[in-house]
Formats: sequence, C-alpha cells, structure tokens
Amino acid sequence: MVSLKFYRHIQSSISKKERELRIAGAHRPIVKPDTDNYIKSTLDGLNGLLWEDDNQIVKIVAEKYYSDHPRVEIEVEEVNEDGNT
Repeated sequence: MVSLKFYRHIQSSISKKERELRIAGAHRPIVKPDTDNYIKSTLDGLNGLLWEDDNQIVKIVAEKYYSDHPRVEIEVEEVNEDGNT
C-alpha cells in the first residue's frame, strides 16, 4: 500500500486570507497537474528503489496540498495476504 501527499507551491499573487486557507488545508489544489499524473510519475520513478515494479502496489491513497515547502511525502506499508497492513 502506498500513501502519497503532494505539496504544491503557493502562488505569491494571492491574498493573505487565501494564503492562510491554503496553508491550513481548507483550500486544496484543484488545478493541473492532475493527481493521477503525479501518481504515475512518482510510482514509475521509484521502480527499482522502493519496489521491484509498481505493479506490486495493491492500494494507493493520494492527496494534493499547498505548502511553502513543496515536496512529496511517501509512506509504504506491506499488505499481508489476508489484506491487512
């Protein structure tokens, strides 16, 4: 199972109030790139590093946020044959 959090840069051209809403997570990115594009490029880039191939992944949780420190946070959990982590 892979959990991905994508943190996008906050534009400098927005109001102070809007900036606070974005930092707090009340307003989240609904602009391109699409979340699925982030997922695909990230998972493909980690082939051979975190897993042999991303076809091993059985569950994905992905979210987009705003931040002053753009980054990607990745959590990987092994899923047992009974489906539990």
